[in-house]
Amino acid sequence: MNVIIAYLETMFSTYPQTPRLLEAKLELRAMMEDAYAGLIAEGHSENEAVGQVIRDFGNLEEIAPVLGISTDIGSPASPSPEPHPQPQPQPAAWQGPRNTPVTLEEAKGYAQAQNAIRFRVSTAVALFVLSPIAIITLPAAAEANVFASLSPSAATFAGILTLLAFVAIGVVMIVTTSRETEPYRRIREHHFSPSHEVAVWSQSLAKQHEGGRIRALQIAITLWILSPVPVIAAALLIEESPQKSFWVVLAVAALLCFVAAGLAVLIPSAWAHSVAETLSRGTEFARATEPEEAERGITGVVAAFYWPLLTAIFLAWGFIGSAWHIAWVIWPIGAVLFGAIAAGTGAIDGYRKSRR
Repeated sequence: MNVIIAYLETMFSTYPQTPRLLEAKLELRAMMEDAYAGLIAEGHSENEAVGQVIRDFGNLEEIAPVLGISTDIGSPASPSPEPHPQPQPQPAAWQGPRNTPVTLEEAKGYAQAQNAIRFRVSTAVALFVLSPIAIITLPAAAEANVFASLSPSAATFAGILTLLAFVAIGVVMIVTTSRETEPYRRIREHHFSPSHEVAVWSQSLAKQHEGGRIRALQIAITLWILSPVPVIAAALLIEESPQKSFWVVLAVAALLCFVAAGLAVLIPSAWAHSVAETLSRGTEFARATEPEEAERGITGVVAAFYWPLLTAIFLAWGFIGSAWHIAWVIWPIGAVLFGAIAAGTGAIDGYRKSRR
C-alpha cells in the first residue's frame, strides 16, 4: 500500500497544491485504497493488487473527469470525439519520472518481489539449458539401436516436442514473474534518481546474503569446471564401437546438466546482490564497486588468445586425427570453460575489493 501512496504523491507533485487538487488527491487515495482492499479480499497477492490499482487509476488525465479536476490539471473535460483515437503512450504500469527517487518502502517491495521470483527464474533458465538434451540424445539412441522400437524419425519428433515443451514451460514461468515485478518497472528500467538511504539499505541487505551467494558461486564454478569431464571421458576412454557416438552425445547431455545445475544454484542466491546493484546506481556505493579499466579487460585479454587457440585445436584434431565426427565437442567444452574462467575472474576481483 505504501507503493500506491508514493505513486499518488508523484502523480500530483507536478501540479500546484491548491485546495481543490488536495481534495481530489484525498478522494483518489480513498478510491485506490478501496480497490486495493477489494483485490486483497479476492485473494490477489500484494504485488498483484498494487499493479492492478496502478493500472486502473494510474493515469491522472483519464481519471480527472471523474474527480472533476480536468480544468485544474489542463486536460480536456471529456474524451476526444475522434472516431479512431490514438493509443496513450503511457504504459499500463507506472514508470515514474526519471528524477524521482525510490522510497524505502518501494525498495523493500522491489526486493520482496525479486526474492519471490528467484526460484522461478532459475528454474526457467535451467529448462532453457536442458531443452536441447532430448533432440540430441534420442536420435543418437535410435541410430545406435538402444531402443529397438524407436525409429530415427520418431526419435527426432519426440526430441523436438520435448525441446518445445521445455522452452514453453520456461517462457510461461518468466511471464508469470513479470506480474510480480510490474509495479516496479521503473526500478527495473532504472527510471529513478539516486537515494542514499535506499542505497545504504540495499547494501546492508546484500551483505546479509553475501555468504550464501559466495558459497553458491563456489559450487556453481565447481560444477561448470567439472562439466566437460563426462565428454572427455567418453571421447578418450570408451573404445571404438558402434555405440561410442551415442555415449559421447550422452556425455554432452551430462555436460548440459552440470551447467544447468550450476545456474540453478547460483541464480536464486544472487537476488539480494542484484537488488543492491540496481538500487545503488549513481551513488557512492556504485562508484566504489565499479571495476577499474584494467580489471574489466582481464576477460577480454583471455578471450583474445583463447578462441583462436581453441580454433587451432579443433582444426588440428580434425585434420591430423581425422576426427571430425568427434572434434565438435571442443566447442561446448571450450564455451563452458571460458564461462568458468570469466566467472572465476569476477569472483576473485570481487573478493579482492571486499578485502580493501
